[in-house]
Amino acid sequence: MLAQKQVEARMRSFPERCRAAGLKLTHQRTAIFNVLACTERHPSPEEVYEAVLPELPSISLATVYKVLDLFHRHGFLRKVSTEQQAARYDANLGPHHHLLCDRCGRIEDVAVPAADTLAAPDAGDFSVSHFDIIFHGVCGACRSEPAGGR
Repeated sequence: MLAQKQVEARMRSFPERCRAAGLKLTHQRTAIFNVLACTERHPSPEEVYEAVLPELPSISLATVYKVLDLFHRHGFLRKVSTEQQAARYDANLGPHHHLLCDRCGRIEDVAVPAADTLAAPDAGDFSVSHFDIIFHGVCGACRSEPAGGR
């Protein structure tokens, strides 16, 4: 669970970040960002949609997808993608990487200080803007389940 101070800091900076990006501060955008600001989980667009539906019963899943994409393009969120799963979103913009459970799909943040000091490789005319590391494995909950439990 996120500390209240972290949630407040994320939400407090949201209006200014929208203005700086030239985005209208709408109720829908605020509600969607709030879902991500309040969690350490990495929800899918469908999970964000389910979370905002009680507050915004007329919102469409397509709108949620569009807003998440907009936030990602403007650097408000990180997009965590794997071959096996649909995109998941992360409001933690601090330096970190991810652990992915290959059984249940859970994603967790992990600090890897040594990785944060890596220099971009010499890639000729390719300009590296950032990199993400995803460590694959099996979480403790899945390891403790009896065989065939999932």
